[in-house]
Amino acid sequence: MSRETQNVLLLLLGLGTGLMVVKGTYLHYVKPALMPWLIAAAVFLIALALISIVRDIRHRGSEPHDHQHRGWTVWLLLVPVAVTAFVIPPLIGARGATPEVAAAAKPQKRPFPPLPAGRAPSILLPEVMMRAATDSAGTLDGRLITVTGFTMKGSAGPDLGRVVIVCCAADARLARVHLSGPGATAWPDYPEDTWLRIEGTVVSGSSNAATSFVPTMTAINVTKIGRPANTYAY
Repeated sequence: MSRETQNVLLLLLGLGTGLMVVKGTYLHYVKPALMPWLIAAAVFLIALALISIVRDIRHRGSEPHDHQHRGWTVWLLLVPVAVTAFVIPPLIGARGATPEVAAAAKPQKRPFPPLPAGRAPSILLPEVMMRAATDSAGTLDGRLITVTGFTMKGSAGPDLGRVVIVCCAADARLARVHLSGPGATAWPDYPEDTWLRIEGTVVSGSSNAATSFVPTMTAINVTKIGRPANTYAY
């Protein structure tokens, strides 16, 4: 690979990374906390490419010309860079995520801090799973909470799901709760992947090895909402 190709590749990598940050499409790949690192990487790559280009231009006249023709195939390396920058992949849905395992077969119990104050505080689905499986303080017992997610067909009826990423899209996991109660009866009216906001209570003891630690939530109030711009939970 010629130095010119190397420099162009570095420059496009830096510009592509910066473009993803500006457009916000980096959230399709990594969590928001990694944005400063992406900005630093983009600045470094662009600066390195520009320094190399300027240096090569200055020294070009003093070096013997190389008339060797290099294969055009090396430029194909630029294709994945362009695709990453300009072709936005869809966010991972339920079918592309690994099922979330809230705890081991015999979870280590520990007390969780109390839920936020209010009539029905909003709790992320991964936290609901973890509290239902491992909270020795019983902070979910009898407490009205609000969860948000997309409808999906479970093995025993309707489920509410949310895709969780710890670091990047490669480690995507699916968190979910089974739905029961008055709100679950309206579930057939919603197609799969419909986003809902649900108020309800978690059934005590429903998170166990028999249910793969997926708790059951008694849905009381169900509200259809628009699909969020960023569907991931962190």
